[in-house]
Amino acid sequence: MKVSKEFKVGLLVVLGLLLLFVGVNFLKGGSLFGEDRVFYTQFTNSQGLQVANEVQLNGLKIGQVKSVGLHPLDPNTILVSYTIDNKELQIPQGSTIELISSDILGTKALQLNLPEPKQRGLGFYVMGDTLRGFIQPSLEDQINEQILPLKMKTEQLISSVESIIVSVNAFWDTSAAYTIDESLYEVRDAIGTFADLADNLSVLITKETDMVDKILHDVSNVTNNLASKSDQISHTIDNISAISDTLKDANLRMVIDETKATLTELNGVLAKVNNGEGSLGLLLHSDSLHNELVETNQSIQNLLDDMEANPDKYVHFSLFGRKAKAD
Repeated sequence: MKVSKEFKVGLLVVLGLLLLFVGVNFLKGGSLFGEDRVFYTQFTNSQGLQVANEVQLNGLKIGQVKSVGLHPLDPNTILVSYTIDNKELQIPQGSTIELISSDILGTKALQLNLPEPKQRGLGFYVMGDTLRGFIQPSLEDQINEQILPLKMKTEQLISSVESIIVSVNAFWDTSAAYTIDESLYEVRDAIGTFADLADNLSVLITKETDMVDKILHDVSNVTNNLASKSDQISHTIDNISAISDTLKDANLRMVIDETKATLTELNGVLAKVNNGEGSLGLLLHSDSLHNELVETNQSIQNLLDDMEANPDKYVHFSLFGRKAKAD
């Protein structure tokens, strides 16, 4: 059977279109047969991520970026879709997608981070789910983070060096040199004063050496006396100990209780006396005894006065035994 040229050309065109479709689909990150699983992740910045960039797991390519564009509901968010080629790979709940630089030139890639077994959630992600994503600091950010403190320290060092230079210039100024000369003279005078003070201290110490020796001798005598009286001191301490033991053995509690009881009874008696109870209370609180004593005293005084004025009425004395006449 003879094939015409037109058929051959048409077949070549169809094959070319098919190859073009497959190539474009491959470059976009899609599978040749359209059976790859598609997942989504949101970022605040794409960082130069392109379609067909790799999706990696521990450095191994497991998929490709399918699309990078603005989120239809939030223009400030970048929505990235990507495929996972390995059908046997199960993505547990809690996994994240990290936007990283895959090489030193800054080529971007997505890295799948699986959680530790103890941190995994229940179940797995399925096609069409959105994984939480975050951006790895770029090399420039890391360099800036390391260089910026060094830059600040360098600027501070330069400022310090400038201050030192200004200070040195001021140091070698004529007026400053004159001031320094005056300061050196003052330092020399101060050193001389300290030398004189040291000489005076040396003389004072020499003079007081005998006194210090005497004090040390007296201290030695005191310690010797204490040592010689150690037996007496021990005997005194033993006596004090014996007294304390005697006081300890004595029934002080009973004595104290009896004393308290006696004081209580005494307080009761004093209270009755204050209230006018009993003979002593009546004596202290009644004026009758006082009045009677006053009257008795007055009567005695009157009797004495009368005896002094008329002794014959009370004393009769006669050599012959005669009685006095009655009045």
